[in-house]
Amino acid sequence: MGLSLPPRVRFALLVALIVVVNSVAGVLSTGGPATGWLILPWLITIVLIVLCFAIIGQVPPIVDWRGVLVDQRNKMSLSRLQLVVWTILVISATITEGVLNAVWGQKTPLNLSIPSELWILLGLSTGAFVAAPLVLDNKADQGTLHTKPLNHHAWSDIFYGDDTGNADQVDFSKVQQFFFTVVLTVVYAAGLGNVMATTTPGPQALLHFPPLDPGFIGIMAVSQLAYIAYKAVPQNKTDAPPH
Repeated sequence: MGLSLPPRVRFALLVALIVVVNSVAGVLSTGGPATGWLILPWLITIVLIVLCFAIIGQVPPIVDWRGVLVDQRNKMSLSRLQLVVWTILVISATITEGVLNAVWGQKTPLNLSIPSELWILLGLSTGAFVAAPLVLDNKADQGTLHTKPLNHHAWSDIFYGDDTGNADQVDFSKVQQFFFTVVLTVVYAAGLGNVMATTTPGPQALLHFPPLDPGFIGIMAVSQLAYIAYKAVPQNKTDAPPH
């Protein structure tokens, strides 16, 4: 019979493992050249944080590792996905860079020079996360909000409409927002990886967050506004066959 640990114990072990992995990486790399392998503890940290989120998602009544992405409609939410992705990226990089800086002997290990553009980007994602339920609550009051039975969520929910009139149709504003998120996340993750790969470990080294192009922020802001505005407009089916 296999050993089954309670969720809280598994969660605590994952958190401890995150600290151990980055601490060991810091010790092994101290005084060595910039070989690029410091990206590995960061990637491991990302995986471990994803596993932590999976444990949180399995809390009843939604017993699914994707539970953190499910909203009040019992659907998987794009705004939740955005916030989760950026949270994982920023928290994982903060942990890895902060622990490595501390092990290397930095006096201010969390002086990561986080650019203001990144805070704005996180604010946009948080704003969409807060605004989306408000819009959906208004549609629920009007009786036009499409919902699903508990635990019937699917990845396709991210791309389909929210109203009873377009729940079976792809919402292009969501598709656009999804790919903007993917591109921006991948590009910034590559920048973070480059910082970790090219920094020479030691007391004089200081891992940090790379700058973020303000142009990307403008694109994301416009896309977020269009996404929320389209979500707020009632979507009635106009192509139904005559009775």
